[in-house]
Amino acid sequence: MSFIDPSAHVGPRMLDDLDEALSLRAADAGWPAYRMGQIRKWVFQKRAADWEAMTDLPQAMRSQLAESEPLWTTSICRHVQDDDGTEKLLLELEDGGRIECVLLRGGQRRTLCISTQVGCAMGCVFCASGLDGVKRNLRTGEIVEQM
Repeated sequence: MSFIDPSAHVGPRMLDDLDEALSLRAADAGWPAYRMGQIRKWVFQKRAADWEAMTDLPQAMRSQLAESEPLWTTSICRHVQDDDGTEKLLLELEDGGRIECVLLRGGQRRTLCISTQVGCAMGCVFCASGLDGVKRNLRTGEIVEQM
């Protein structure tokens, strides 16, 4: 089993390193400090899907960020919706690992099952996450992106 090595970052992790990565980028580019607050608002309050949605940022800034800073680090491999309303997402991570998250609907309630590790030691037959055992813990941003 391998766990997260913080020094093993391949590139910026938007939700993990939002302040650090973009603050350095902003300083290098000469962007005003208040732009970070605007970006945080778009990511965490307005749930922007991409840089272009952040319309209060200058177009040139959005273009530069879109080229160099991934906003989301996961991609959807498969989306399945059952007759009872249950939705399952299989997500691929930057390193090729795959995780599953499930939205369960029951009356007025909703339950979201999210992964905290690549793989799982439990081996439940209904869940793809446990097929290969535990590989590593997820980074904070990888957990948040499931929601």
